Amino acid sequence: MRQHRVDEIANQLPKRVWKRLSAGQGAKGERLYDWALVRWAEHEGWQHTLLVRRSLEVKPEYAFYFTYAPKKKSNLKTLVAIAGRRWAVEIAFQMAKGECGLDHYEVRHWQGWYRHITLAMLTLVVLTVLRAQEKKTFRQEGPSQRTRNPPSARPVAVARMA
Repeated sequence: MRQHRVDEIANQLPKRVWKRLSAGQGAKGERLYDWALVRWAEHEGWQHTLLVRRSLEVKPEYAFYFTYAPKKKSNLKTLVAIAGRRWAVEIAFQMAKGECGLDHYEVRHWQGWYRHITLAMLTLVVLTVLRAQEKKTFRQEGPSQRTRNPPSARPVAVARMA
């Protein structure tokens, strides 16, 4: 069995196999890329494929995904949608690193690492739910009520200033 470099495979693909598809919404709008799907191997209704993503820049950057999926679901549109979900996972991990200390572990065994990761991700879930509830409450009460001091606090603040 001979090894193949995926970048060489991508460079040899004809223009007709590249399709421009969106990987979903991003912070700056649609994430459009050119995509190609190379069938690799098939066994008992399952298929190995190479999914190639090419940026739209003058000097394109490539990303490669090896997939293993049922043959019926191993089509370009489905695999691009799945690859596009990767960004949401990366954003969640970045949030967990910044807010929950996901990257601040010093453990010597997998049990400690597992506990740390589990607690950090659980903390992120709790924070996300609390934020969602806060946004919901904020919308219901309206911004004008939330920015003013409560009536009971106003006279005390005025008295202190005098």
